Amino acid sequence: MAAFMMMLVLVIIAPKQDAKGRGFVGCTQNMLEDLIDCDQKIGCSMLAIASNTWCDVKVIAKGAKNWLEEKQKYPWSNYIYEPEDPKNQFVDEQARDEYLKQYPNTKDEMEIKHRLRKELENEQNTIKTDKIEWPKEQ
Repeated sequence: MAAFMMMLVLVIIAPKQDAKGRGFVGCTQNMLEDLIDCDQKIGCSMLAIASNTWCDVKVIAKGAKNWLEEKQKYPWSNYIYEPEDPKNQFVDEQARDEYLKQYPNTKDEMEIKHRLRKELENEQNTIKTDKIEWPKEQ
């Protein structure tokens, strides 16, 4: 039971996304695909979860093995690391970088517009609630 709880903690603190699919990320992606294929069938879903748990155990074991063979600095280096963000395939990074060079204050301007939008929404909500006719107490 203690080993399972330790493994659960490791999975929780490990990165959930990584451009290279390192650590538990690959196991989780496989489990999600298996669960989608299961189409809400209980037995199939339980098998997918068990398979994911076994995959997590293998990731932990591989880390220990690599550490003993001095291929990595710590036993957990293969599943607790600084993740690389996956690149968004819908964003042209080069065009984005060029735009930010031309307009370096874009982030500040967006934050100001976001704050102003919230203030406007709050103002509109106040106006709407002022117009509501509340039932009078008798």
